[in-house]
Amino acid sequence: DKGWSWVREDAKAWRIDKGALVIKTSTGSLWQGQNNNRNILVRPLPQSKERVAVEVQVENEPTNGFEHAGFVWYGDDDNYVALLREKLGAKVEVQLVAEYDGKPKVGFAQKPAEPKTVWLRMEFKDGKAKGLYRATEKDDWQVLGQCDLPMKGEPRIGLITGYAPKTPEHEARFSKFR
Repeated sequence: DKGWSWVREDAKAWRIDKGALVIKTSTGSLWQGQNNNRNILVRPLPQSKERVAVEVQVENEPTNGFEHAGFVWYGDDDNYVALLREKLGAKVEVQLVAEYDGKPKVGFAQKPAEPKTVWLRMEFKDGKAKGLYRATEKDDWQVLGQCDLPMKGEPRIGLITGYAPKTPEHEARFSKFR
């Protein structure tokens, strides 16, 4: 739709399927100096003094260490907050991470998220981002964590994937964005 744009688009690596956006999971990342992530889909956030919330249903099956899919509040490659379903060690977890001027925020918020599908929600107010998650649309939202928003770059909200193995190719499915 109007207002959406790609950061480092690979047009052959995404498609719409049955009302969902399916993105081939990028082998790249935004982590620190890497900044080689492909197909970050972003749009400006509404300007409001009130709380702004975005949510999406994410379906992925990460097998590679740090492989992820989820939301990103994107100022630029070195200033972002991400709420992800990610492979950490032997487990899949939801994680809230942030980077300011290319340096990671100390202390990540993370909790187990084993189901293949998870709902993610980010709320923004007064220069802060809050990450929430739930297993189904009927469950209550669980607060994962909160952090300050980096104040560099044009703030946009987006969908992101990363750290996939080169083979076999993996995909993440995003639906019910609101």
